[in-house]
Amino acid sequence: MSDKLITLEDQEGPFQMVFKRVMRMVPERDKEDKKLQRLIAFRLRIDGEAATTEYLIRKIKEAIKCAHTSSFYDFLKDDFPQTNCDVSNQNSDPPGAA
Repeated sequence: MSDKLITLEDQEGPFQMVFKRVMRMVPERDKEDKKLQRLIAFRLRIDGEAATTEYLIRKIKEAIKCAHTSSFYDFLKDDFPQTNCDVSNQNSDPPGAA
């Protein structure tokens, strides 16, 4: 069965360059997480680089606002903010920001 498994995160060619570029956005502690790599590779294949980048930027901001401390993969997988942290009502800029 494992001989039929195609790992998107290990594919060569132009996809690998895009994948590496997007993975630079991931927090340092999670860069080697295979589950996260596969999730991001899947989103890249389905949504493309621009949409995946926007999604990651939004999720990274939410993780920071919610002070999320576990793995970034768990944050993405569990859709953490909708269940435990309401970021939709928070102001995107701190008070006094220009």
